[in-house]
Amino acid sequence: LLPLALDETDPHRTKVGALTFLNAWELRSDNSNFGGISALVVTRDSRFLAVSDAGTLIGFTLGQTNRMENSFIAALPGAFGDTIDYRDRDSEGMAYDPASGRIWISYEARHAVRRISPSLGRVDGINKLTFTSGWKANGGIEAIARLRDGRFVLFSETHKRTDGSNSAYLFSGDPVEPGSRATGFGYVAPVGYRPTDATLLPDGRLLILNRRISFPNGFTAKLAILDPAVIESGKTIAPKVIATLAPPLLVDNMEGVAITEEEGRIIVWMISDDNFTALQRTILMKFALNLRIKKPEAETAPGFETLSN
Repeated sequence: LLPLALDETDPHRTKVGALTFLNAWELRSDNSNFGGISALVVTRDSRFLAVSDAGTLIGFTLGQTNRMENSFIAALPGAFGDTIDYRDRDSEGMAYDPASGRIWISYEARHAVRRISPSLGRVDGINKLTFTSGWKANGGIEAIARLRDGRFVLFSETHKRTDGSNSAYLFSGDPVEPGSRATGFGYVAPVGYRPTDATLLPDGRLLILNRRISFPNGFTAKLAILDPAVIESGKTIAPKVIATLAPPLLVDNMEGVAITEEEGRIIVWMISDDNFTALQRTILMKFALNLRIKKPEAETAPGFETLSN
């Protein structure tokens, strides 16, 4: 772990919209499979899990010695086999259920959602998405989030509806289960930006990471909030932007976002995709969220009482 400043031109700066900067690090590894991170979650035992767009699962904890501890890098279940090629390994989004320990991963190229067992050792469900027929290989589901009632929201990075919004879908339940129905809607990303990851806040709203690359300005990112309660079939919805990362602030190809809670505060984590190039870095950023968040009552998932964990 190499500590980084938020703004090298102003060491005292900490405020970024509704965020307060706490820390940042460049993550490094001698393992050639490290990098290309496209999504991030934090498990109930405070471990970071990330997936790369090369079909790799990366796990670690943050230690007190400027090192990633208890780390591992392994191929995702189902990433290799006699009938499997690179098009089956382009993992882009990840959702996590702390109650069951299950993980859902969305894939581009051959568009699909796979559910991974709590042991991380096997695929225990798959949905080869049909509504993506005709989509470009690199335009599939970039972000996936599980709502607290068991529904799922999926966002395309580049596929557009006729009104210019990004294609997005709300599943009535677990997307790999046959009984779950998908409702399409439009996501209006900030102008010039694309959604790259999403996670759930304690009050049930979605926190969505949006990324832009432009020349000569390079990478910028916007963090936004969307209330799933306003999703309706065919409706076009715009989120509320709460923070923008742009030079001279620390920023790279931001692709992953996750939240934790720490001493009564909501902590927002963001991570970048280095595209396996020496010109970019894997940056992990830590912020406190400065918004009032009401913790909701627990809810049960609708219509799936017979599903086993």
